[in-house]
Amino acid sequence: MACRRLLPVVLVVAFACGGGADIDDSRPKALRISPGVLVKDSIDAKRDKVDWKDFSYYQDARATIVFSFGDRFSPHSVEGEISLFDFEGSALQSQRIVPGTVDYKFVVPVKKDKDYFFRVEARQGKAAYLVETRIDPMDPCDACGPGQACVKGACVAMTCSPPCRRGSEVCEQGACVEACPGGCHKGKVCDASERRCVTAEPSAPKAQAPARKGCPTCAAGQTCNEETSQCEGAAVGIAGAVLSVVEEGSGIVIIVNRGSEDGVRRGAPGRVAGIAFTVRDVSATKCKVFLSAKPSQVPLKSRVTIEK
Repeated sequence: MACRRLLPVVLVVAFACGGGADIDDSRPKALRISPGVLVKDSIDAKRDKVDWKDFSYYQDARATIVFSFGDRFSPHSVEGEISLFDFEGSALQSQRIVPGTVDYKFVVPVKKDKDYFFRVEARQGKAAYLVETRIDPMDPCDACGPGQACVKGACVAMTCSPPCRRGSEVCEQGACVEACPGGCHKGKVCDASERRCVTAEPSAPKAQAPARKGCPTCAAGQTCNEETSQCEGAAVGIAGAVLSVVEEGSGIVIIVNRGSEDGVRRGAPGRVAGIAFTVRDVSATKCKVFLSAKPSQVPLKSRVTIEK
C-alpha cells in the first residue's frame, strides 16, 4: 500500500491468521496504538465484526489517527463505522466506512495520560486495514471556547466592551471595526451582518398622527377641555373636576373634588359643561351637585367652576 510515513514506524500485526480468535473484540481488550507504530489488522462482518483500539499520551497534545482500509489498487468492500470515545465513555466523533474509500482521519486534542478508544465495526464486507498515529504539539487555540477567538496564540473574547456602534461597527476578535470600511455610496446602506453595502429600501411613509380631539369654537369667557372636547366656563371662582356621575331620577348627580376646605358652600352656584347648577351637599373635600342632564353630557374629569 502506498501510504505516506510521518514517523519511523514499527509494524505490528494485530489479527490472527487462519480464523483464530479475535484479540480486541471488546473495550477491555482494546489493542494499544502508539505514535510511530503502524498497526495492521483486519475486519470481517461475518467472522471478526468489531475491533477496539486504545490510545493515550504522556502529555496534552493533538493526535492525528488515520485508518486506511484496503489499498488504492484493490478497493475494499467494507460498510461500517469508526467511533471515537473519550476516557469517560462519551462519544466524540464518528465516521462511516464506505466501500472504496481508503482513509479515515481523526484529529483529537488529547489530555495527559487519559485513554481514548476507537471502535471499528463492519456491517458488511471484509478488508485489511492499517492504523497510523501522529502527535503534534497542542495548539493553544484548541482551548478556545464558545464566544472566543484565537489571536496570536491566545484565546480572546469575541465580545467587545464597550459595545460597538450599532449599524456601523462590528465586533471582530474583541475589537470594534467598521462594518463597511470607507462607507457606502448614495442609495446604499451598510448591512453589518454581511459586512457590505446593499441597496437602500424605500423608506415607509410616516404614519399620520391621529386627529387631535378638540372643541367647536367656544363662546367668549369659555375654554376648551381637550380631555372631554367640550367648552366650559372660564375658571372664575373655585375650579374643580368631576369625580363621578350617577343617574338619579330625570337627571344626574355628580361628585366634584372640592369641598368646604376649598371654600365651597352649600347652595353655591356653578357651571359644568356649559350647564348651570347649585351645590346640594358639601363635605370637607367634596361636594354633590344635581343636574338636569344626561351622563353623556358631563364626562368624568369635566371642569367645574363654583362661585365663592
